[in-house]
Amino acid sequence: MARPQKTIKVKEPIRIRERKLANGNISLYLDIYVKGTRKVESLNLYLVPEIDKDSRARNAITRQQAEKVKSDRILALQSHGIKQWDKVKKSCISLVDFLKKYETESFGFTESTLKGRRDMRKKIEEHLADICRPDFGLAEVDVEFCRGFLDFLQNAKHGVSKEKGKTISNGCAHHHQAVLNGALNKAVREGYIKSNPLKSIPSKEKYQPTESEREYLTMDEVKILINTDCPHAEVKRAFLLSVFTGLRLSDIRTLTWAKILNAPDGVTKLIRTKMQKTQKYINLPLSVEAMSCLNKKDDPNELIYTLPAGTSNIERNIKKWLEAAGIEKHITFHCARHTFATMMLTLGADLFTTSKLMGHTNVQTTAIYAKIVDQKKVETVNLVDSFFGK
Repeated sequence: MARPQKTIKVKEPIRIRERKLANGNISLYLDIYVKGTRKVESLNLYLVPEIDKDSRARNAITRQQAEKVKSDRILALQSHGIKQWDKVKKSCISLVDFLKKYETESFGFTESTLKGRRDMRKKIEEHLADICRPDFGLAEVDVEFCRGFLDFLQNAKHGVSKEKGKTISNGCAHHHQAVLNGALNKAVREGYIKSNPLKSIPSKEKYQPTESEREYLTMDEVKILINTDCPHAEVKRAFLLSVFTGLRLSDIRTLTWAKILNAPDGVTKLIRTKMQKTQKYINLPLSVEAMSCLNKKDDPNELIYTLPAGTSNIERNIKKWLEAAGIEKHITFHCARHTFATMMLTLGADLFTTSKLMGHTNVQTTAIYAKIVDQKKVETVNLVDSFFGK
């Protein structure tokens, strides 16, 4: 009689191990061993003493979470291998966890920017709840998911309004779309994903900003502000520098003389800085007006401007400044950037050059300002009819 064949047991590359802690809880971690290489990863998951029904149920959920991480790691190992363990862990991060990380990078970013990231993440969480996928992985984000999120935004509930059934505006949806795009670009730069699937969706399927959202100052209004005192002199100089260069507040806050260099002509000065929003370098030639907005510092690494902490404090000073100037517009610091764009196009700069000066990665973004300028030309010509009309 033939002997029964032995069952060959395949050894798992990843096992869940337990470590008892001094407080009586048990810490769960992964023990990874592949081809002679061992890795250990703490899961930050803990079992509690099972003294009742609730504690047993809690531990059951914790074990399920650990098993989910283990499964994700095994799949990632098949793609990257043990030698690229950092990539394995990165590829397994959930979309929500990545977005939470994205919204806590406070260096150089304004309060409004971080709030925009939090708001977008909450909308992502609402969408994931709708499709019953709260643990959706960052690596799973594809064109289909992005389209689904954009569709979700069409009827997404307004988070603040008390009006029943109120949904977010087109402008709000466009902002969430832009923030998600920035987050996915960062995920690509840091090696979490290979490409940004949102870029594969045609512009006609995406939300577009409306001209009404881009308030700006006319050149005459800029002249008035130059000759009007502001409650905070540094805010005035910083705002006017943005008007004459298009720099964002986040970049102006970190501006030093070390970032101001000589242009190739040996006469003109230019700002060379890495933009906080896009993490790309930009070279901005400085006009005489822009140079007049800069405070000279003995230390080239000292910040040029000492601005109030928090965007809201800056906006309050701008509001008082405009009131003193008699300008009845809702102008924020970012409107200085809009003013720069419309001013350049009004003075005859071409769309491509203006786009490069603003650091836009897509010239279509700059084209919005061209539409504004064209509309103002039409309104100006129509003044003739109102003057000579009967």
